[in-house]
Amino acid sequence: MSMVATSVDNPGDVVYPDCDGAPMADNPTQGRAIRYLVHGFERLFHGRPDVFVGGDFFWYPVEGQPTIVQAPDVTVIAGLPGPIADRDMPSYRQWVYGGYVLLAVEVLSPSNTWRDMARRLAFYDRYGVHEYWVFDPYEGVLQVYARQGDRLALVGGEEPVVCPVTGVTAAVVEGRIHVTEPDGRVWLTPLEESLRLEAATQRADAAAERAAVEARRADAAVAEAAALRAELARLRTAGGSDAP
Repeated sequence: MSMVATSVDNPGDVVYPDCDGAPMADNPTQGRAIRYLVHGFERLFHGRPDVFVGGDFFWYPVEGQPTIVQAPDVTVIAGLPGPIADRDMPSYRQWVYGGYVLLAVEVLSPSNTWRDMARRLAFYDRYGVHEYWVFDPYEGVLQVYARQGDRLALVGGEEPVVCPVTGVTAAVVEGRIHVTEPDGRVWLTPLEESLRLEAATQRADAAAERAAVEARRADAAVAEAAALRAELARLRTAGGSDAP
């Protein structure tokens, strides 16, 4: 695996690479699921300055050990001392930034094996991940693990799964991962949200146009009534002046 090194301050510094030169996703199916989850968790934790949500970036849990590293497809870090911009955390060196991994998600690609997944589960178990998801978009299988005591344990055996750490409910619907927040809000893809917003905007514009038309009609009716009253008053005045 070829790694791109970060800059170092001194020649003797330990180098913690920021990436391995590989793409974020192997294919559109995997990429779509990753984007869906990153987008959803960013919205779920919006306004939490202690939370950082990222996709496919390196996590180093042990200082001085750059070979102890994993890059979950989705990472939710919590317990940070304050907000951190993307550019300020190219990789998560835990002893530098503080906090802990609240959630790690792996979305399988055809090249992944269950041996890979067993190795990653052991890594996340050892280094303190609080909740871990494995989603296979090809088989439509989702597994959720949550920390119980000092170990990650499988949560439930059937979907939907109520995730005890993040609080969301996760399921697989027609082969795609489907997430619902505790308040019942269903996560949409960015495209679905854009289309829904566009439709809502069109409905609002149509309602505003209808209201404007009704307002113009009302104004016209008021003006017409005022003209009729003025004409009636004129006729009465004219009739009175003709009287003997």
